[in-house]
Amino acid sequence: EFSWKGWQSQQNFGGVRPAQTRKTAANQAWFEYQPARVAQPGSTRRDLFVAPAVADAPLGELDEHGLGLEKGNLAAIESLKIFRTLRWGRNVELILTDNRSFRSEPVVDQPGAAAFQSKAFPYFFPLEAVEVLDAGRAYGGGKPPAAIRFNGADVPNPRRGAPPASMLGGEQKKWFLERLRASAATWKLWGNSVGMLDWRTDLQNLPAEGGPRWPADGFALAGGDDWSGYRSERAEILDLVERERIAGFATIAGDRHAFAAGVLSRSLPPQSYKPVGVEFITGSISAPTLFEAAQHNVKKDQPWRALYLHDPASGGPAEPAINLSLRHGVRASLALQKTGDRQQALAAANPEVAPHLAFTDLGGHGYAVVRASAEDLQVEFVCIPRPLERSDRPDGGPLAYRITHRAKRWAPGTAPRLERLSTEGELPLGA
Repeated sequence: EFSWKGWQSQQNFGGVRPAQTRKTAANQAWFEYQPARVAQPGSTRRDLFVAPAVADAPLGELDEHGLGLEKGNLAAIESLKIFRTLRWGRNVELILTDNRSFRSEPVVDQPGAAAFQSKAFPYFFPLEAVEVLDAGRAYGGGKPPAAIRFNGADVPNPRRGAPPASMLGGEQKKWFLERLRASAATWKLWGNSVGMLDWRTDLQNLPAEGGPRWPADGFALAGGDDWSGYRSERAEILDLVERERIAGFATIAGDRHAFAAGVLSRSLPPQSYKPVGVEFITGSISAPTLFEAAQHNVKKDQPWRALYLHDPASGGPAEPAINLSLRHGVRASLALQKTGDRQQALAAANPEVAPHLAFTDLGGHGYAVVRASAEDLQVEFVCIPRPLERSDRPDGGPLAYRITHRAKRWAPGTAPRLERLSTEGELPLGA
């Protein structure tokens, strides 16, 4: 990501701005600073970056995957290709992809998506709307709706004639799927820079009293500029894993500023639920989390504050109720705020919200350690307290918690499972 919320050679904060010159400069900085030992396309030199001459310009015409065909955009992107594979013995093949340079513009960031947001429910989009927008003209077997129902109105579908969104782009996706098919390693680890696990909750189950109604009929999705918003292409990848009976498929990701672990399925209940892989998302070292953002943005008098933040009756600091909402549903978070009792909160849980999630912490900072063997894949999350000040301790400072999950090697055609091996320290709310 050459610029915050960047895609291809465009940056998107305060509006979309062409940035071919910045993209090229960022590629050169990465090439010269990172010890990756990659060469520019068409070159064998690993010690010299030749920057193309580009100018900042709108993308103009797009290809079938949403890639801008403006010559400077293509030159900036083509100046450095970092998707590649690394092999560690018989057990691990690490497949690395570039999830920013070739992606089409995220559908949730496009102007038409604003019509599907509600100020009463920050950070959430209606899942059905994201599915329709992402698939574009391919939705419903090539019969996309002319309008999407939201907030009591039929909102025109702005992507009815557009191609499906793409995270990887045509060339890289073809390469990635070929590598995935060909790998004979026990564990096909995808260095997947953004997460695939859905974060959703059942806002449609909010009680009639207590605040505004969720203006959609179905589940709400948190986020959307990662794989959650590129659902058609995600399904294409997971369908291939299932169809080709690829065992040992695991993705290692970041970017969500949170810890998460779970199993990957193309869809969740009430649709078909068939896990075909596992995913581990590591927390940020210092970048702010969604929990921290909610502490600033979700006010004390916000009617549904309890879905995001739990305010203990003791007057202690707020806790990340968003973890509970995303794993167990809105009724669990509301019950916790009402009673202060975690067991009563779990008794109110909706088991259909997140059968795929084993762990979620939207307030965690730290890193992950991955260990692979012929028998299993183990990932340890190491979480530190919020890093507001630098620690002067030689060990790096205090620990918030450690937690390790394991996926035992599974046979082709069978579903993977995650189990919790060990914990240390105090786990966050909802864990």
